[in-house]
Amino acid sequence: MALIRLIIFDDDNEYSFSLCNFLTHNFSETLLVNYYNNSYKIEDWIKKIEPDIILVCEKYYNQVCNQFKANLIILTTGTTKNEDLADVPSIYKYQDANRIAGSIINIYTKSNNIITQKKEKEAKTVAVYSAAGNTGKTSVAVGISTICSSLGMSVFYLNLELFSSASIFFCGNNDYSIADIIYYAKEKDNNLLSKITTMSCKDISSNIHYFKEANNAFEINEIQPQDIELIINTIKSSGLYDLIVIDMDSQLNDNTTAIFKITDEILCIFTNEEICLHKTQLFVESINKLSESFTQNTFLTHKLLYVANKVSKQALLSHKTFLNNKSLYSLPYDGKFNSLKKLIKSNGGPELFKNSVKDIAARYIK
Repeated sequence: MALIRLIIFDDDNEYSFSLCNFLTHNFSETLLVNYYNNSYKIEDWIKKIEPDIILVCEKYYNQVCNQFKANLIILTTGTTKNEDLADVPSIYKYQDANRIAGSIINIYTKSNNIITQKKEKEAKTVAVYSAAGNTGKTSVAVGISTICSSLGMSVFYLNLELFSSASIFFCGNNDYSIADIIYYAKEKDNNLLSKITTMSCKDISSNIHYFKEANNAFEINEIQPQDIELIINTIKSSGLYDLIVIDMDSQLNDNTTAIFKITDEILCIFTNEEICLHKTQLFVESINKLSESFTQNTFLTHKLLYVANKVSKQALLSHKTFLNNKSLYSLPYDGKFNSLKKLIKSNGGPELFKNSVKDIAARYIK
């Protein structure tokens, strides 16, 4: 569902068409865009669309102003300076279209317009965690996201690792990063939803939504549990997504437990290597103690689903000694699977890996 009705009035029809097409394709969750093509009188066009905001060139400004005064933005070439329009918000037309979209939404929200959305769907939220590195956690997270997206679900992949690898297998055009979202979450921005839809990317191959990683890892360190809860709950309650997959860092701290509390399910990934098994066992023991110590965490252990990855037929699954009868999936070892990019290009990875991840993904497919 589009949130803001926008009309573009510009005397360059080719430019108007291109901008309208870009905004419609990339910001359909936020903007419902029309452009003036001279087939209607301006006043009739405004009455027909009943816009929330208008982007207008100086040539048409006076005509539009007679019919519409609120949330009017000048689309300027920057070559002329009209002193009468000095107090009217303006946007330079020949800049990156993502920045134009961001400026439109920011001007709209700064005019005390709160963007709300009628909830259309309830997102399932899945956290993917590992107590150790090199377990294939990201492979599983991306695999689930890709499979669900390929079956028509709207998926948001949220990477909260200190050193994110999202750009390795996702490709989207946006100047913003997760650091910008963290900033607005800390500010308790009333229009965080609009910021999320504007600043997130959409992968051109899989249609998965995600945030670009921060340029500086220290920016991720600034995030607090309340910031994480606000970001996830805003994405979840937006009504835009069926599934949110959270690729977590391997630390066990307040941020980790905040994610665990608000997610519907937690996938704990581990391998049969001795160090990984040792760390996973310590994690299991820590979670059990946490659940016993705090009433609000009583059901935390019931959210956990354990996934043994890179399992060969000859491997001795020593993890059974500490997992007892807990829910468990096994992903077979595939020596040919050596590229994360194959996850996207083949809708989940090589057949052996993909078919195994499908069993997990089936839990979330509507």
